[in-house]
Amino acid sequence: MVLDFERKQIVVDSILLNFYIYNPKNKAKNTIIFLHGWRSDSSAWTKILENDKFKVHEIYLLDLPGFGKSQLKTSGFNLEQYAKIVKSFIDKLSIKKPIAIGHSFGGAVLIKLASLNNTLFSSLVLISSAGIRRKTAKKTLLKVIAKLISPLFKPKFMHSLRLNIYRMIGSGDYVATPQLTETYLNIIKEDLTDEMKKITNKTLLIWGDSDRDTPKEDGFVMNSKIKKSTLKIIRDAGHLLIVTDPQTVSEYIINFINDVF
Repeated sequence: MVLDFERKQIVVDSILLNFYIYNPKNKAKNTIIFLHGWRSDSSAWTKILENDKFKVHEIYLLDLPGFGKSQLKTSGFNLEQYAKIVKSFIDKLSIKKPIAIGHSFGGAVLIKLASLNNTLFSSLVLISSAGIRRKTAKKTLLKVIAKLISPLFKPKFMHSLRLNIYRMIGSGDYVATPQLTETYLNIIKEDLTDEMKKITNKTLLIWGDSDRDTPKEDGFVMNSKIKKSTLKIIRDAGHLLIVTDPQTVSEYIINFINDVF
């Protein structure tokens, strides 16, 4: 990274959290918290933060519980529990009115938290955010199979066969995080459409028009539900636009911050 981050750890609600902080030498203009997506960690923001314009801000990169170097002792977390952990993290470090930026799953955590605490953040940036849960054949099949085969495949020698079944139905996120299977099933069943209506923060939505994981139609829905939101669509970009299109994404973020503040 261009910015000189310091790695730290803190115990929040009995969970050891790993995070990185950047403190500019001069007084920071704003404080920004970044939350990564599923199957990811704080390093996901590396390319975004190569933009020198972030140097005037104080920045926190948090590894969410169960990801990166942060602990999660038991599976079975839901979005509200993740949101409460982030709230406790902010409170424990006495962070005041940060700008919160989330990608995918991180965006869903922010939607949940902002709907519960509409004065916690000064503004939001949601990038290819999860949170709209449509019933699809794949998701329904995943839930049915998870319920039926989990007891049958508990013996260790059966684990590889179970993973092969999940791969066959295209459930990469489920397969890639076996330690978070219950948590994943909790996350994908919670729709946040109603929670979006409760958000009063100025919000920037950034989407790739070729996103297959959280399609751009989700961005249009969020734009209609979140009152003070603006939607930016990046042409030919997919779900991982923070890696493939970091310059465009970072400029949208910086311009939004400058406009708001």
